[in-house]
Amino acid sequence: MKTKEQSKLKKAMSIVLNVIFYVVIVFLLVFSFANMKVKREDNIANIFNQGMLAVQSNSMYGDLEDSFQKGDLLFVTMLNDQSRALLQVGDVVTYFDTTIHEFNTHRIVEINAAEGYLITQADYNYISNNNNTSPDQPVNIEDVLAIYHGDKLVGFGNALDYLQTPTGFAVFIILPVVLLLAFEGVMLARNLIGINKDKLEEKFALEKENAKLSLEAEKEKMRAEILKELENEKNKS
Repeated sequence: MKTKEQSKLKKAMSIVLNVIFYVVIVFLLVFSFANMKVKREDNIANIFNQGMLAVQSNSMYGDLEDSFQKGDLLFVTMLNDQSRALLQVGDVVTYFDTTIHEFNTHRIVEINAAEGYLITQADYNYISNNNNTSPDQPVNIEDVLAIYHGDKLVGFGNALDYLQTPTGFAVFIILPVVLLLAFEGVMLARNLIGINKDKLEEKFALEKENAKLSLEAEKEKMRAEILKELENEKNKS
């Protein structure tokens, strides 16, 4: 009974480990695919129009629901021409700021649909420690890449920044995949060895039984011959 329970537990653990393995593999592949899609510095890595951004400054620090600070990881929704037409003053959007050559995620303070541009502004200026921030340079509406709705992971932006470096990608993406594949390879080899061992044991047991049957048959044959010779000797006498 105990052996059966251990076998069931072992099987359940194997299934759980396999599920975890494939979930991790899928996540790593999705993350890798998202990064491979970024062919230019002004593109946001995204899957199914959902992107991730690491916050590089405290320009949007504050107490609002959609406030964030340096080191946070933002989840943004990619925009198209239709969704850009629905942007409103107060929305927090992301665009590539050519003046600093980085992504800028600030709040819209003005929209000029007739001339096709909008103006954003930071909520809070960390350097001057006051709310008297200046508006950013006008941005073409068609250059706005994404909108932020307040979904974030506090402090995870630094991790994303590191993952996007060659070292971070190698250590936390490539290496785990290699190790997981190696682990699965070892487990597969062990299972194959176990299967072969069972087959060999079954073959050995069958050969042993056949040998036993052959030996019994040979003994019976010899016994019959001896009895026949004794019968012949008896008839002669």
